[in-house]
Amino acid sequence: MHLAPRVRRGFTLIELLVVIAIIAILIGLLVPAVQKVRVAAVRLQSRNNLKQLGLAMHDAHDTYGKTPPMFGYYGGGTSGPAGTVFYHILPYLEQDNLYRMGPDGSRSSPLKVLQHPGDPSYGTGTFTLTASMPAWWAATGTANPIPPWANPANTTWGLSSYSANWQVYGDYGIKLTDIADGTSNTILFNEKFAVSSRPVGNPLSGANLWGYGVFPITNDYSQGLPPDCLYASPYWARSAFVNRGGPVPTAWTGNIPWNCRCMLRPEFNILPTQAHPLKSQAITGDIIYMAMADGSVRSATSAISDPAWSAAETPSNGEVQVLE
Repeated sequence: MHLAPRVRRGFTLIELLVVIAIIAILIGLLVPAVQKVRVAAVRLQSRNNLKQLGLAMHDAHDTYGKTPPMFGYYGGGTSGPAGTVFYHILPYLEQDNLYRMGPDGSRSSPLKVLQHPGDPSYGTGTFTLTASMPAWWAATGTANPIPPWANPANTTWGLSSYSANWQVYGDYGIKLTDIADGTSNTILFNEKFAVSSRPVGNPLSGANLWGYGVFPITNDYSQGLPPDCLYASPYWARSAFVNRGGPVPTAWTGNIPWNCRCMLRPEFNILPTQAHPLKSQAITGDIIYMAMADGSVRSATSAISDPAWSAAETPSNGEVQVLE
């Protein structure tokens, strides 16, 4: 007796379409979840970087009794090297060898702790700064932004996705006990695009160069600075500075003059090619992270107001407002 061969039935077209639709739905559910995980991981790494910067600053403060200045000598009077905030905390970031190279020798090196993994402008971590860059005070023309202490033959500078708060470090540094508004309310470092530009406005472009800085030409910022001076150039890795003087706008409170402090909140949900070179930016959408003077890392959302952000930048202006 012969059995008839079993005929194997394939999928019908309808069954195939149902399977494809189910797979498409699953992918549609999976992709946003993966993206959320990725963003969370990027933000976690940024918070870790800021935590390291904050702890390094505290270690430096414990050693010398005050923070470094934005640019200048630190710890040993005028006998030591003059460098930036970031240069002076290199030994506390396990970068002793780089520190020993001096400000000019070290400035070309990218540092992992200064790279925000979500910063699209960071690239290879270096920026080419020549003697003919766009003038930062005019719509046209060029200018030489190279500090007098830097070897002009070396045009490579290391980038940073984080800026130092000029209102805190200033020209002399500060004792943490002098932060009258509270260390938990005052920013030390915050996120900022490594390279930024915009279609119109002065300056048109800039870069966060962690080793860039010059000595001040004055200690009186009440009337602003000459627009073409290097102290006002857009290549410092700093925030809370804008070349403006005069009386404080009536929208803000406080008992000190304007003194070149930037009084505007960060930019959110923006591309590096649409960003103000002197403002801070949230690199991952609508949240920006900051290392505070008490060693903590805090965040602010796009709902933050200009006065609240300005209050968090000034260390002892009598302004204490809620960040989040």
